[in-house]
Amino acid sequence: MKKKIILLISLIIISTSSIAIESVAYPLKIMGSVDLTRNLESSALKIGDQLYNGDEVETKPESYAAIQFQDESSLVKLFPNTILNIRSEKEGEKYNKKSLLKLGELWAKVEKGRGTFEIETPTTVASVKGTNFLLNVAEDGTTELFTFEGEVLFQNIITGESASVSAGERGIISGEEPINIMPINPDDIDETHSDFINEEYDSIREEGTPTEPDEEESIPISPEAEEMPQESGTKSSGGPINVGGGVGTVMVGRETYTQIRLMPELVFGKFGLGLDIDLMIDSNGDIRKEDWNDFEDYVNKVYYLRYGQRGDTFYGRLGGFKSYTLGHGLVMKDYTNMLRYPEYKQIGIQLGGNLPVAGITAELFTANALKNEILGGRLTIQPLHKSSIPLLNNLVFGGTVAHDRNQVKGLLDSDNDNFPNHFDDFPFNDRWHNLIDREIDDYHELYFSTVENPTEEGFEEWFTNNEYFVNRRNPSFADFQKNAITVVGIDYEIPFIQNPLFTLSHYGEAAQILDHKRGFIFPGFYSKFLIFHMNLEYRIFQDDFMPAFFDQLYDEQRAVVYTDIDSVLTKESLLNNISSSRGWYGSLTTNILNLLYVTVSYSDMYYKDRDNSRSLWGKANINTSFIPKLTKAEIRYSQTGFDTLNQFKSPNAVINGSLGYALGGSTQLVGTYQERYVDLDNNGKIRGENETITSMSMGVEFRF
Repeated sequence: MKKKIILLISLIIISTSSIAIESVAYPLKIMGSVDLTRNLESSALKIGDQLYNGDEVETKPESYAAIQFQDESSLVKLFPNTILNIRSEKEGEKYNKKSLLKLGELWAKVEKGRGTFEIETPTTVASVKGTNFLLNVAEDGTTELFTFEGEVLFQNIITGESASVSAGERGIISGEEPINIMPINPDDIDETHSDFINEEYDSIREEGTPTEPDEEESIPISPEAEEMPQESGTKSSGGPINVGGGVGTVMVGRETYTQIRLMPELVFGKFGLGLDIDLMIDSNGDIRKEDWNDFEDYVNKVYYLRYGQRGDTFYGRLGGFKSYTLGHGLVMKDYTNMLRYPEYKQIGIQLGGNLPVAGITAELFTANALKNEILGGRLTIQPLHKSSIPLLNNLVFGGTVAHDRNQVKGLLDSDNDNFPNHFDDFPFNDRWHNLIDREIDDYHELYFSTVENPTEEGFEEWFTNNEYFVNRRNPSFADFQKNAITVVGIDYEIPFIQNPLFTLSHYGEAAQILDHKRGFIFPGFYSKFLIFHMNLEYRIFQDDFMPAFFDQLYDEQRAVVYTDIDSVLTKESLLNNISSSRGWYGSLTTNILNLLYVTVSYSDMYYKDRDNSRSLWGKANINTSFIPKLTKAEIRYSQTGFDTLNQFKSPNAVINGSLGYALGGSTQLVGTYQERYVDLDNNGKIRGENETITSMSMGVEFRF
């Protein structure tokens, strides 16, 4: 019966995906590099795409876009370095449009009597009924409004003050200052803006462009939440309801299963939901019941659930995190709870928002909502944000904390029976934990030959609780000493220059691993210019300190069993071998011709009593929209703690990549590969198959 219910649920999910969701807008013209972000995935916006509620359009330097709303009552033109989140809801026969301009400039022309039209910015709301106007949002939130026809109601969200800005007038809102209204000076309007504003276009629909998503477009099934700007290495989905998945085989223990994987995604406004449902079918046609026994099994079917984004008044995300950073990275940087995904799934939670006091922001994080073992949090404050003191009014102070309640829990326990896999002779069966000198069948025979009135239930109790067996059994988690660790940090940041073409800010950070020593960043600089995002830091670390203790490999390094001595060593134990150091760290992210997205980080630290220690991390994505049939292509590599980069494989290195090829319709062939390395014999080298942990998969994915 349970199998039928599960299959019925799967069919309902697939059927739900066919519900037609109307698009709300579409591009009329695109010049240069313009990105569309949907469902946490980005791609190059192109003519013929349809736009839905919650879609975000971003124009790059020297790039422009013209967006027509579906009722053809409103036309919006975006200038370079502009980010617009599109929102429109149908009420009766009219559309109420309330889009969010996060940054940059737009011009809009709105017809009367066709529903409401509002443009929000981080600090203002511009409401119109029939007019055309130009709106400009600077990075500090200052908003300028130029009204060319009719009038616009201009409101300061912070103070609640509002005023009408009529044709020929210019309104300015900055922080809590009163609204400033003055006549428009023609010199305030860039000549190139005027040319773009005056351009006229034919309706795309007249040329036969479909109003529904292109069914031939191949869709990747795994959305990402990156700390850096969204990448454009994947093709976008067709709308707010999509179903992806795949069919293949997978081995669990010694059993081979046919895997049917469903990954539906639903996005409505700021809300997004992604599921990851595995149906593991054995050779008898039965669904693997171990995946559907407990409440935790059902929670693990959630890939992500989100509301909003970092920087919103309130935001939250539940699910997988591929890259998560708090502060400037001395405490937690690029941490992921998906290192072993999908073999081992964790449902993390991120909650945060802005408080209406002193520019305070707060954020909380847990890597696993059911276990709450790895926790993090951050608080920032702008104490002088109401003042008019240059630079200091943008000064931000922050505090960060990350905590692991028990590092030993990093040892895998696949069947959740409280026995780590290494010490469990039945790692995929929670009924039995360990063999003790002989096979279980021998003990089964012993029980039935020596115990009065034997039963199968009685045998399990006899074997599990018998004091003789308990004393000889391999250790469980309860037999290891609990080993918690906490890292705290404080930081500050001062923006020097903030404009769409060039950004420069200075920051510093100090962190301490409790019961150990401290590390410092000073000075630190962040810059955004042209196609580059760059960080440069000078770092000073005392003995017994490790930067970014919670990093990309943390889940693998929390605890390791050295097989030669069956000893469990935690990551904290590595601190005893670290001596003081100082040196430079830098990272660079770039978009090369909208074709290749590359991020590289490198550190070079000098130690007082030994050679230099260097670390390297890199990632490259290809924008697959330019390559027929290719749906995704990505590779990542990291290596830490080396003197010279002469070994590709090292105890602190990992490589993974993925490649997708469109098969036609909504299906694609996807291959993934990962290598992790564990120095089991502690000789500093990776040799033999046991020290290279390889994960590879190949299958067909689909999306409706």
